[in-house]
Amino acid sequence: MTFTEPAPLPQQPGRARPRIGRVVLATLGIILILILGAAGVWVLTHQQRVADQFTVWQFEPSTALASYADRSTMTDEGRFNFYASRPSIKAAKAFDEKCASYVEDVGILGCYVHGERRIYLFDVTDDRLDGIEEVVAAHEMLHAVWDRMSDAEHDAVAPLLEAQAAARADDPTFVKTLEYYATAEPGERLNELHSIIGTEFVDVSPELEKYYSNYFSDRAVLVEMHTTSNAIFTERQASIAQIVAQIGELKIGVDGDYASYNSGYDALNSDITNFNARADEGGQFTQQQFEAERVSLVSRQTELDALYTSIADRVTQYDGLVAQLDALNAEVADLNKSINIQRRTQGDSEQ
Repeated sequence: MTFTEPAPLPQQPGRARPRIGRVVLATLGIILILILGAAGVWVLTHQQRVADQFTVWQFEPSTALASYADRSTMTDEGRFNFYASRPSIKAAKAFDEKCASYVEDVGILGCYVHGERRIYLFDVTDDRLDGIEEVVAAHEMLHAVWDRMSDAEHDAVAPLLEAQAAARADDPTFVKTLEYYATAEPGERLNELHSIIGTEFVDVSPELEKYYSNYFSDRAVLVEMHTTSNAIFTERQASIAQIVAQIGELKIGVDGDYASYNSGYDALNSDITNFNARADEGGQFTQQQFEAERVSLVSRQTELDALYTSIADRVTQYDGLVAQLDALNAEVADLNKSINIQRRTQGDSEQ
């Protein structure tokens, strides 16, 4: 068996090495350039957000501040705006240097300073007011949010806020609050409504509830804290009003009855003198008339003595109510001090 030599294979032309790598790299380079370009545009149009992000990264919240954020159910976005505002808790003197109010009977517990983009919170140490600091922190955080919103965003939420305000036009406390802000913060009605409604109103429109869900995971918890802490004051105010009304009613009754008692005894003493004089003279009336007049005089005296006893009892009740009122007033004064309400002097109003 023989083998023939195979014909030689034809020489193949050389081929260039595929440049897949360069193609891929070139494509990645284009994508990277596009991404960097888009990021650059975003950074230019969101400079405050970028600055806030760096602030948040560097900010170390205290345990108390973190607790405020937790208890008020701030979402990540709410907490971001809170921490971006570098909140700090201040005692009275240091706080008043930033947020003092010189309006009589008005206490400021927090403020958002626009120029600094910072939140300052008053250090409430009264255990009876548990929850009030969380509400104030949330209120100020919403001011920080409003400060960072665009005009278009303001315009979108404004009708929703005004609708809620209109629904509470008959609430005297709410109306009084808005009147205060109209004087203290002219031109900031929507800004204040944005914070007040978000932290104090239970029932809001579904659209507004959805909006606030960006900043609170369970806003009902926050509103309940407002209701509970606010009740500490409203309940005492109601008690004071009730006691004052009772004192006023008692005073009117006692004053009127005491005047009747005095005039009644004056008339009785005069009639007794006249009766005794006629009895001494004799022959002025029969035995039956004598007994009848005497019984009448004694009966009048008994009625006047009973009236005096009633007056004395009511005076004791009056004194007891005054003591209760004094105690409540002292308690309210202590609470007022806890929420930074101070007596103002003439010079204070100039600051």
